[in-house]
Amino acid sequence: MLFYGEVSLTALTAKQEKFIQGLIIGLSQRKAYRAAYPSSEKWKDAAVDSKACALLKTDKILTRYNELKEKAENAAIMTRAQRMITLSDIAQFSKKDDARIKAIDTLNKMDGIYTNKIELSKPVDETVKEMTEYLNGRIENDNQTKTNT
Repeated sequence: MLFYGEVSLTALTAKQEKFIQGLIIGLSQRKAYRAAYPSSEKWKDAAVDSKACALLKTDKILTRYNELKEKAENAAIMTRAQRMITLSDIAQFSKKDDARIKAIDTLNKMDGIYTNKIELSKPVDETVKEMTEYLNGRIENDNQTKTNT
């Protein structure tokens, strides 16, 4: 059973799938098309480019390409746990002190250990009142300057 947006592999021919796989591994459309359709080796580049472009614009081909591209992108992204394990290994086993310190620092940041603290010398209400008075004074001063010029 297929859901909206899914492409059945049986809906694609072996050559179409090979074309898509070629694109996923980084081949140009031309090279992927020639790899999937060997008879195109005799064709002019412009003809191959045109056929490859038209094939990629086909809904089922484009949908399958996007599915595989997304899977490849997701596989390339490290999870938070993977990043933490890698950093922990560096922190524990690296022979370079600066690498160990940097790994520990990064782990601490990931865990939110570092927090910014702001200390106010006055209650917030007084500070807001002072800022309002200051800004009102600046506005009034600017208005007087404009009136005098």
